[in-house]
Amino acid sequence: MEDMDENQDGKISLSEYVGEMENDDDDDDDEDWLEREKKSFQENKDKDHDGYLSKEELAAWIVPSEINYSLEEAQHLIEKADTNKDGVLSYQEVIEHHEVFVGSQATDYGRILHEEL
Repeated sequence: MEDMDENQDGKISLSEYVGEMENDDDDDDDEDWLEREKKSFQENKDKDHDGYLSKEELAAWIVPSEINYSLEEAQHLIEKADTNKDGVLSYQEVIEHHEVFVGSQATDYGRILHEEL
């Protein structure tokens, strides 16, 4: 909290959360990252949708429940890559949507992409 709470109001705003990256529009990767982080802040981390992360919300983000986090990421991967929407990923769907898996935290940003996926 101390590191991110620039104005010392006891909560983290979106601009405090994304920090300096918000002002860097030179790189498409940075813009994509910024949009993903804004969406994550608004839809996932800010549980009460008040525009701020409280101490409780911050704690849930920093020390997430491993089961919930893994399940959410797995559901996200299936949703994004399951082209025929049958709830099962085929080998072809994984290959066609490899960028989804490479960018996933579940695969450690592509370094540990397992055959099981």
